[in-house]
Amino acid sequence: MNSKSWNEVFKISTLSVNPRGFLGLYGLLNLLQETAWQHAERIGFGSDQMARDNMYWVITRQIVEMTAWPRFGETIRIQTWLRPPEGAFVLRGFKVLDSQDKVIGTCTTSFLALEQGSGKILPVESLRPWSELIGEETLALETEKIAVRGDYLKLANFAVRNSDLDINYHVNNAKYAQWILDAIPYELHKTLKLKSYSVNFLAETKLGDTVDIEQSLTDSSENAQGGSSVYRGVRTADGRNLFTARLNWERP
Repeated sequence: MNSKSWNEVFKISTLSVNPRGFLGLYGLLNLLQETAWQHAERIGFGSDQMARDNMYWVITRQIVEMTAWPRFGETIRIQTWLRPPEGAFVLRGFKVLDSQDKVIGTCTTSFLALEQGSGKILPVESLRPWSELIGEETLALETEKIAVRGDYLKLANFAVRNSDLDINYHVNNAKYAQWILDAIPYELHKTLKLKSYSVNFLAETKLGDTVDIEQSLTDSSENAQGGSSVYRGVRTADGRNLFTARLNWERP
């Protein structure tokens, strides 16, 4: 298999479906992460190699768009590849394909390389020979900057638990989406389908933190047909914004 592109096949199991029997956002984000991890291991960006290089990766932005959500028991294929770096950021593209090889979803994720201990941003141009790693697939989907502005309504508060942490001892990126989904009234989950999810990661969250999940009263517009909702996570101890996210909904 061409190492510039990597594919993982998944059967949608009970571990990743929502109450309606479809693959949920939290489950999808974990499958995307697993696919990226497997590819990274094969191109010299795995966790052991990163430890030897005294560095680690952090996600800065991500956007996911889905035209259809697979049901329990169906099989999907996730393809991923590296896109050309932009400044200090390394970009990764994804396609989600159904059993007929029809594209039902796309994703773009941006990363920064940080030095272990200091957290200093490392210059990506010196990390690897990028011309040998960039995939040939194209993807027009770009991440967005989600502004933190206006008034917000607190929906819930979550304490960071042991099971929330990733291998770098920070909250796993998919957990932020889970917190938002858990804070949203269940009636919304029953009546609307998620079209897209976009998130900006602004600061690292660690064990011992408590996080308020708040919904924007300025940038959110929901109705019976769908709409757009903007959320943010705020660290309770110091009021620091940890992430902002936008969810777009439609009626199934």
